Amino acid sequence: MYFREFGIPARIARCFSIEEADVQKKAFEGEKNCYISVYTFDDLYDTKGKTDYTSAVVNTLWFDFDDNKKIENCLRDVRKFYRKYCKPNNIEPRIYFTGGRGFQMNIDFWCPLEIPNHIKRRSLREYLTHLKTKYKLKTLDEVCIKNTVSCMRRYPNTPYVSKLTGEKNGYHCNQFSSKEILSFSMDEILERSKRSYVEEIETTKSKRALRDFLDYVCDLYEIPHTVSNSVEYLLSEIRKAETDETSYIRTGHYIKPPRECIMKLIERKIDEGHSSHEENNMIAMELLNAGWRDSDISFVFRSIYKEPAGDYGWYEDDPTLAGRQIRLMQLKEVNRYGHQRLKEAGICTEKTCK
Repeated sequence: MYFREFGIPARIARCFSIEEADVQKKAFEGEKNCYISVYTFDDLYDTKGKTDYTSAVVNTLWFDFDDNKKIENCLRDVRKFYRKYCKPNNIEPRIYFTGGRGFQMNIDFWCPLEIPNHIKRRSLREYLTHLKTKYKLKTLDEVCIKNTVSCMRRYPNTPYVSKLTGEKNGYHCNQFSSKEILSFSMDEILERSKRSYVEEIETTKSKRALRDFLDYVCDLYEIPHTVSNSVEYLLSEIRKAETDETSYIRTGHYIKPPRECIMKLIERKIDEGHSSHEENNMIAMELLNAGWRDSDISFVFRSIYKEPAGDYGWYEDDPTLAGRQIRLMQLKEVNRYGHQRLKEAGICTEKTCK
């Protein structure tokens, strides 16, 4: 059965229908900020009672625009993205003012994505990063990009409650049409959001948006295609690639290798036969964010230490398993080290990284 998660913002319930979600909303509305998961999940894939987020039914692209200092910056990015991508492609997205410090946008796909579970998170993360860079969306939230399939969004038509004081700020999470977003000032949007309202707004389920995403996925995993290929063809090629023993999707070998400075660090550590805890963190976070499999990451650390696992925690005696430290990182969904931090540690220099 399929469900969404309800949160305040901590996830407290699974809702198998809109009615169940509304019951939760009414119980906390006005006292807590109410959230609902962006995607639905299949409980068939649960592990030990925990949601398997890779089972998400990916039927939309979700964008979270946040700016703590000036909300007008978020409005500017929403308008820019609509004018440069949505409007030229006849896409009418769902756009919401959160009632707080930003906006949220959904571009709904023509049909749910039928791609392998294990590539969903990375595919969405890479594609959202690509759009953020291409359209210079400075306020597109990095947390939204990082978490992708497990993201929670504001529950529509609910009041915003301060996390610090527990008081309502007087605004609601309301939906706006693209015409209103383009023509209203921020003051007019705030005025409209002083009350909860539901308005019939025409949006689209876009085949073009789905094809653009699938084009990107095919590029990411080196699946041959052309820009004129249909959605149906791209989906069939992705599914076909999953059954091919040599494909990037099947083997877990990705287009993006570690950055040059990290690659040189790995090579040096293998030569030296030891590595510090922080250096291990740098290596592990890099490989996790590049989508490497547990067995491949384990192989790297076994190559460094060249001895039984012992108490290191970076690999196990079983070469197919990730070490304890790696599993902790997977649970926390850590980001890789930034270049500035690598430079400060002396890892990234002009000689080691372009």
